[in-house]
Parts: sequence; structure tokens; C-alpha cells
Amino acid sequence: MADTPLPPDRETLARSLQATGLPAAVVAHLAAQARPAVLMPTTAGDEDAIPAGASKLGGRPDLPQGMAWSLRPPYPDADRRAQYYNRKADDLLADPPSWARTKGVEWFSNEHRAKAQAVATDFPLAFFGQFNLAELAQAPGFDPVFPTEGRLLVFYDYWIEPEEFTPEAAVGWRVIWDPSPVAELVRAPVPQALLAISNDKWSCIFPPAPVTTPHSVITPMPLNDKGWDAFSLDDRAKALAYNDWFYAFGTPDEGKRDNHQFGGFPQPLQNGLQARSQLVANGLNCRDDVWNTAQAKALLESAAQWRLVVQIGADPHARFADVGAYYVMMRETDIATRRFDRARVVYQCG
Repeated sequence: MADTPLPPDRETLARSLQATGLPAAVVAHLAAQARPAVLMPTTAGDEDAIPAGASKLGGRPDLPQGMAWSLRPPYPDADRRAQYYNRKADDLLADPPSWARTKGVEWFSNEHRAKAQAVATDFPLAFFGQFNLAELAQAPGFDPVFPTEGRLLVFYDYWIEPEEFTPEAAVGWRVIWDPSPVAELVRAPVPQALLAISNDKWSCIFPPAPVTTPHSVITPMPLNDKGWDAFSLDDRAKALAYNDWFYAFGTPDEGKRDNHQFGGFPQPLQNGLQARSQLVANGLNCRDDVWNTAQAKALLESAAQWRLVVQIGADPHARFADVGAYYVMMRETDIATRRFDRARVVYQCG
């Protein structure tokens, strides 16, 4: 577990980088490229005590009157997904693994059957959180490329957890920018369909965890960012020195760390945040062997346009498990034109 906080400013970041032994010109280049961000620590909360429109993880969304809790339509490849879940159900019954016997093979099998039905129907998305942009914009680290009014709300199909590398998965999340006045907001009730699949041991209804005091940091560029140009990655000594320094700040699947971040560079758990987003958003299925095609190579030349909007990681208050993190990614042009409907939500685990 890392205990090094992200630096509060470029000068602190540069001093820290100098200790790696990297050349002064490289240090200066990386410090100049670093992006400001706003960290969003949380605390345990009472839904009734959280003001309407306030930044929070979990709980119930504050929506303008007339807007319903976000539903996803059937997955475009619902037949394939249903076959997958039905096959898993059949396999459990035919050859029960030891872990399934402790709770009951029938229970797990029935859950797979329920998922097979759910992927072919309209279904409510889990509510991950809402972020008050006017409040976050008061922090010096808030990037003015984002709106400074309203709220950003993130919904996700937590039950199915759609893969990010197929175009069909995009119905499994929704990112909404809502500029409605706070006075017009109504706290939405939890859909019965989400209550039905939640219990004490597993739930897609997260306890409310209000953001306490957002604070600014400077985030360094990951080695796998498509905009990387500080030094050749073939220089193994430099790459190892930088990578060790970068991950000393930790990753968003760790406890006792501020894991939720608005803007800046992400702390990725895997490669491909930008590349897969670019290919899939342009209709390519990364499950297929597309990476070496001429179309994919041409698209990847502009993959650096994709950047982090929100990073959501482990959180004991909202009960986000410490097994991964979620990254809301958008093209810079889509952020500028407020096309948040084009955002992608990517789940990664270490």
C-alpha cells in the first residue's frame, strides 16, 4: 500500500522526480505535462442530511423533475450474452465447484439465469455518484475544460459489469451532465429491480458517501499514456525509475487513500484506457484481432485525445470494493462540446 500523497503543485512534483535521477530536462518536461486534478475524499453519510445536488458517491441521485432513474435498453448482442449466462448456469449444475456448494449451486445457477433474462430487457443501472461541478470548480486544481455549473452523474450496469472492449457494451453505462437549478432537483427512489438483486452480502445499491473537502493535486502522466514523449520507453533504466516513482503514489484500488478524482491523469491498473476507448468508440471490437489493421492503426494515432473525467476507486463508506476502479473517459472535443453522452466507463482490476 502506497503512503505517498500526490503532490499539491508542480514544484513539489519536480522535486520528487529529481530524486529518481532522471535528467533535469526530462524532469522539467514531465512537470510541465502534469495535469491538475481535484481529489474527492468521502465520509459515511445519512441520505436525508446530504443537501440536494451535493457531490457524493452512492445513495440516490438528485434528478430534475420528470427525469427517471437511468435504464439501459437490451444489449444489442443480448443473444450472445444470454447464451453465456445460460451456459454458466448449466455448467454449475453439471459440475458444481467447491465454492458454489457452500451457498448452494441452485442459487448461483438461478442468478446466471436471471442475468440471461436481464441482458435482453430494459434494466436500471446502478448509481455510482454525482459530482457538483460548481463546488469542485472552487478548487484551484479544477480544469476549466469542464463545465463549472450543474452536476455530473454516473450510472453503470454493476450487475453485468459490461466489458469496455466491445461496441455493444456502451448501453451499460450513462454519464449525464445536468445543469438544472438545485431547487428543481428531486431525490429519486431506488428501482425495485435493483432492490430485488441486492442483499446484505452483495448489493448494487451503495450507501451514500458525501464528498467532504475536495483538494487540488498535480497528477503525473502514466507511462502508458498515448501522449507520452518524455523519453523513449526503450530506455529501460529510465522507464523503471519513472514507473517505480509513479506507482509510489498508489492506485485507486487501495484502502486509506483518496481514490476518487475529477480530471487530471488517471492512475491506471491496466494498459489500454485510451486505445480501447478510441477503437471501440469508432465501432471496432477489440475482442477481435483488429490491432494490426490499417483502420486501427490510423485511429490510434489520435488516441491521446481521450482523457480522464472521473476516477472512482475503492471506498469503505460507499462500499466500493478494493478489487478495481472505474474510469470515465472522454475525447477532449466531446468535453468541449459537452457531449457527455459519448463518455465511456471503463472498469479495470489489478
